[in-house]
Amino acid sequence: MKNVSETELQTEKELLERAKQNPALVAEIYDRYADKVFGFLLKRCGHKETAEDLASRVFIKFMEALPNIEWQGVTIGAYLYRSASNALIDHWRSASVRMDRELDENFDSPMPEDDPSWHAELSLEKDKLLAAMKTLSPRDQQVLDLRYFAGLDPEEIGMLLGISANHVSVLCYRALGRLRKHYAVPTV
Repeated sequence: MKNVSETELQTEKELLERAKQNPALVAEIYDRYADKVFGFLLKRCGHKETAEDLASRVFIKFMEALPNIEWQGVTIGAYLYRSASNALIDHWRSASVRMDRELDENFDSPMPEDDPSWHAELSLEKDKLLAAMKTLSPRDQQVLDLRYFAGLDPEEIGMLLGISANHVSVLCYRALGRLRKHYAVPTV
């Protein structure tokens, strides 16, 4: 995500206040953020149906909480990502679900799809990367997921986690260093 300007923050604040007065405007918020929240959840849980269910819960909770939401100076998206993150934690705790971090198999590939050796190599590399990610602490995994899968900038991650943007950058740098120790980057 890009850095958010003061104008964009003001627009978000006004949208939030108008949605409190007219709940039909939640549809505008949904249209703006549904795909992003779903994508974030899908990358974290790896299961389409679970991600859809959790995304629905996030927006239902948002609508229920809307009258009491106070402006915090961050985008509505930051609020929704935090809610999505909490929904995932609740899901894993309540269902005792083991986190399965498989990447989506249906992404557009720049490589020829009819090359079986490329698919085999990709599968092996994904497995190695996922195994390396599992060696990281939950905090490191969360920071890297928010930064590189959800595409949030350090300021937004900082707001979600209650830490400074500089601290987020340091956490990302250190987490990537730890990840490199467990994952040898392939040479081409």
